[in-house]
Amino acid sequence: MQKKGLFGSALALAILPLAMSSAWAADAPKLTAEEMEKGKLIYFERCAGCHGVLRKGATGKNLEPHWTKTAPDGTKLEGGTLKLGTERLEKIISYGTEGGMVNYDDILTKEEINLMARYIQNEPPIPPEFSLKDMKDSWKLLVPVKDRPTKQMNKVNLKNVFAITLRDAGKLALVDGDTHKIWKILDTGYAVHISRLSASGRYVYTVGRDGLTTIIDMYYEEPTTVATVRLGS
Repeated sequence: MQKKGLFGSALALAILPLAMSSAWAADAPKLTAEEMEKGKLIYFERCAGCHGVLRKGATGKNLEPHWTKTAPDGTKLEGGTLKLGTERLEKIISYGTEGGMVNYDDILTKEEINLMARYIQNEPPIPPEFSLKDMKDSWKLLVPVKDRPTKQMNKVNLKNVFAITLRDAGKLALVDGDTHKIWKILDTGYAVHISRLSASGRYVYTVGRDGLTTIIDMYYEEPTTVATVRLGS
């Protein structure tokens, strides 16, 4: 009897890792080609900014189907969207989290929320390579340096100009901080993530989520885009 008990315990221990791994072996929800394309678009527009194009996480959490990492104390941790499942993911997308993620139940439809819950349980599509040659070929010098103003042509206090991202419109608003009025609205890349002033205080650089970088010259009477380049797709 004791031998049988030992054998049963050993068998249970042997099966346990298989049972645990089976949770990760579950198939991802099937998507049609049309659903996959729609999911990619919604993810790019609504999710990639925080969770990353490859879903490895940035300001937001990792959204890969399965991930592993090692804690500072050496503990092995596992997680992933497959473990959470469609129902749990729908609730997170709908109502947000205490960690700062907003609710999307008033932005996306129930059908879109269900689609995204299933979409992120599938492996993330790999974006096409964008080579250095592609970047160089995308460069557009709209106004050569020799043709730009040699001095400031306006009376705006350039040390007090605010750059405001108009996210979905793919534009940037420059606001005069002294008068609190919009100085100029310019076309930029989609969902600008960053605007930076040049060391001279003359230029504003923007980088959109679509990889488009613009250079805006504030020495003109009105700010003017003088060059663009795409750093990714």
